[in-house]
Amino acid sequence: MSNKLRNPFKIRASEKIDSDAGFLRLFSPLVLESMTENHESGKLWDNVLYIHSSPGAGKSSLIRAFEPSSLKILLNSKSAPNYKELFTSLKKIDVIDEEKISVLGVSMPCTRNYEILEELNISDAMKTRLFFSLLNSRIILATLRNACILINKKFPEELDQLKYNYNNYNNYFKSLEVPCDGKTLYNWASKIEKNIYRAIDSFLPLEDNEIEGHDELFALETLTPQNITFKGSKICSRILFVLDDAHKLSSSQRKNLKKYLSEKRGSFSIWISERLEALDSIENIGSFLERDYNEINLESFWRKNPKKFDKILRNISEKRASISTEDIPSFENYLLDNLNEEQYKETLKTYFNKKINSLQNISQYTNKFDEWIEFAINYSGSEYQKSLKASEIDILIKRNLGKQQLSFEFPLTKEELNDKITSDITSAALLFLSKEIKLPFYYGFSSLVKSSSSNIEQFLSFSSVFFEEMISNKISGENIVLSDSDQDKLIKDVASQKWKELKRIVPFPELVINFLNSLGEFSRKETFKPNAPYSPGVNGFAIKENKGIKLINDENIWTENSIYDQLINVLSTCVAYNLLEIQITNQGKKGQSWHVYYLNRWLCIMFNLPLSYGGWRHKSPDELTKWLKK
Repeated sequence: MSNKLRNPFKIRASEKIDSDAGFLRLFSPLVLESMTENHESGKLWDNVLYIHSSPGAGKSSLIRAFEPSSLKILLNSKSAPNYKELFTSLKKIDVIDEEKISVLGVSMPCTRNYEILEELNISDAMKTRLFFSLLNSRIILATLRNACILINKKFPEELDQLKYNYNNYNNYFKSLEVPCDGKTLYNWASKIEKNIYRAIDSFLPLEDNEIEGHDELFALETLTPQNITFKGSKICSRILFVLDDAHKLSSSQRKNLKKYLSEKRGSFSIWISERLEALDSIENIGSFLERDYNEINLESFWRKNPKKFDKILRNISEKRASISTEDIPSFENYLLDNLNEEQYKETLKTYFNKKINSLQNISQYTNKFDEWIEFAINYSGSEYQKSLKASEIDILIKRNLGKQQLSFEFPLTKEELNDKITSDITSAALLFLSKEIKLPFYYGFSSLVKSSSSNIEQFLSFSSVFFEEMISNKISGENIVLSDSDQDKLIKDVASQKWKELKRIVPFPELVINFLNSLGEFSRKETFKPNAPYSPGVNGFAIKENKGIKLINDENIWTENSIYDQLINVLSTCVAYNLLEIQITNQGKKGQSWHVYYLNRWLCIMFNLPLSYGGWRHKSPDELTKWLKK
């Protein structure tokens, strides 16, 4: 059976890749960078670690790399070119070495009926005891299963060869004689799980003593390398427990789990993977709050490390292109990353002449800009370069005209012009130029990376459409390379489709869409002011109190006022679903910081805004509330 795929970019979730070998071929070892930092700071192991992100940031893929079936392939093929880099990355964090697998990864999805326990007609205390009981049984079963995978034994047939050495000194086991063999432990845990299922399916009242309930998640504490042995020896050096998709638990289950883990502070290693949508609304919009737990927010990590994220996406794109059946060995190399100037030569020439006429009209009223205008007229370069320079000068002149002038105006020199043409001015001029004469703006691999908003699945959603177009071009005998205009059109089409799908994906869809529409319109209005005051453009806001200049991280007055509940819910939803990105910016008085909400980059594309960060405006809660109703 072939390991190749027609369009590998269409595979998003890791669970949709059947084979572990297929998963590892597509997995970028650079994704482990976030784990490496925690390992170096001593927070990765023997700790409770929450892994947070919006959908599609790569949580499940990250977790799958620690499964024993994946690690066994790496150990057996550690020198293979496809796996060598990943092997080295996992070795750095003490997961594997040349001789053995050190970590037994035990991952459990939280999508299997936990929430149904809340519907039982029993006390809240009993619900919690059954929740812990079900978790204990499933943790034990998953650990036994993965232990068998690690030592190449059949599960559950050969579990009797494993020994469970816990001596029950804490009296956790009420109905099991321990120590025991793995088969006995398996039967005990299976019975608990079956009894709970029976209670869920039954319409009869449940008595408090009918099912064994647990007050502790003792499986985490008692399943240690010392307590699980094969032929008298430990099978690993460390056990890693992972609760995946913990956002599927009920709010009370999440609360009880978090409370237990924070109070227990055991020496076990457990990672809790959950989407931001599960967090409390104030937690989401108040990312400045000090967490009382260790956390990796994947998107926040990549925003702080954009070069690393760029490298990851290049790595992912080349890995995926290499396994396509359509013999397109590269992805990035088939994306034109420069404007096709010849195609727009006449349009650019018309624009330049029109802009020069406009600038010359200004010289009829003042000679202040004569040297600048003369410089624009005589500028040597292509039609594109001349048009861009004229656009830059036009912005700077309009900025100057808008300032309060002194009584005497002295002509400005060419040297002063060159000093004022910063990268932000050039970016704004390019945006204005592209808008005015409809030049492609979103093209090249770097634009694709920026469009991804630190989310791997978002990158794949754009890239799969690009790659499909490459395949189509190849089949029809055309040039595989996607032109600037092709890329610009495709990326806008994807953004438009995402916008149409929004109402069926997010909570409070009408309010969310109203809010984003208002923010997009506001940003566009601010961005395209003729003097580009916030170059290269505006695509975000920070919240300032209605009175004075109190920061929301100083006094959360507005968040405690019920009249803003709708606004809080909308902001929290937008952050949880990666529609808004929060970044901390220092501005104003010494030590003063703002939490800026930036539009996700696909929304920037939707509203024809720049993909840069830095352009934002202050908005009060009252002003933002009005955006909900437009």
